[in-house]
Amino acid sequence: MNFTFDMTLKEIMEANPKTAEAMQSLGLHCLGCPFSVKENLKNAAQMHGIDADKLLAAVNAVEQGEMSEEAKAKAQPAGAILQMDKKTYAIAPHIPAGVATPEILRKIADVAEKYQAAAIKVTSAQRIAIVGLDPGDVPKAWDELGMDPGHAAGLCVRSIKVCPGNEFCKRGLQPTLKLGMELDKRYHGMELPSKFKIAVAGCPNKCTDAATVDLGLMGTSRGYHLYVGGNGGVKPRLADLLWENLKAEERLPAVQAVVEYYRQNARPQERLGRLIDRVGLDGLKGQVREAVAKAAVSLSENPA
Repeated sequence: MNFTFDMTLKEIMEANPKTAEAMQSLGLHCLGCPFSVKENLKNAAQMHGIDADKLLAAVNAVEQGEMSEEAKAKAQPAGAILQMDKKTYAIAPHIPAGVATPEILRKIADVAEKYQAAAIKVTSAQRIAIVGLDPGDVPKAWDELGMDPGHAAGLCVRSIKVCPGNEFCKRGLQPTLKLGMELDKRYHGMELPSKFKIAVAGCPNKCTDAATVDLGLMGTSRGYHLYVGGNGGVKPRLADLLWENLKAEERLPAVQAVVEYYRQNARPQERLGRLIDRVGLDGLKGQVREAVAKAAVSLSENPA
């Protein structure tokens, strides 16, 4: 079988498990991670600073066979991310909307202390990462935490960042926490053509970077503005303002319309902003318009 750049690491290893050894020899050590194995070969090479042509040639040169015990031992523990030293791992328990209880904080601190973590780091995705764990301690740490991993990598909805909104912040114009929790429940970890980030901000200050993520909601005095297509990275892109002042009953249908449009129309590895650059905003706006109209009809037929 001839492997190609657009095949995922999972597809390659399923076709020939022995390719894992070739990948590891070139520095690709994340083969136990349920998120990164869904990335294609070219993207994985770019993410790890590996020559993509050399990696492709290496996996195609491997004879058919099973993964060795040595390769299995080197594979990344599930739910962990390899660190700069190429020996230790970080884990990031998922904390929906970044709202933690004292019990969660104590649990994270206790696990970090017990397994002598190098650091505890608050991440940009509103999680608390335990950094610098030995690979053998990763499964034990997850067992003791009893929490789900945050989707920090892979082709999926990675994070839903949420500000305090008018529940707590004096500048908040709209409530955010309930909406953010609902979005997290619906979308966190959902597989999509590429990585996808969501943010909810309660006012135009956009403290959650709602204009530089794939889908952002920003509170106004009259509702929520909907931004689409933002991203950071090597080629940053400012989001487009797609819709103004969404009402309460329109927000979730509008978000679902954006996600569905993206799922149906994006190419593999294509961020929403690049899709918009390629085909324009009209199709997406039409799908959102239809969703908003249906929400209005539903409300009129079933008033609260």
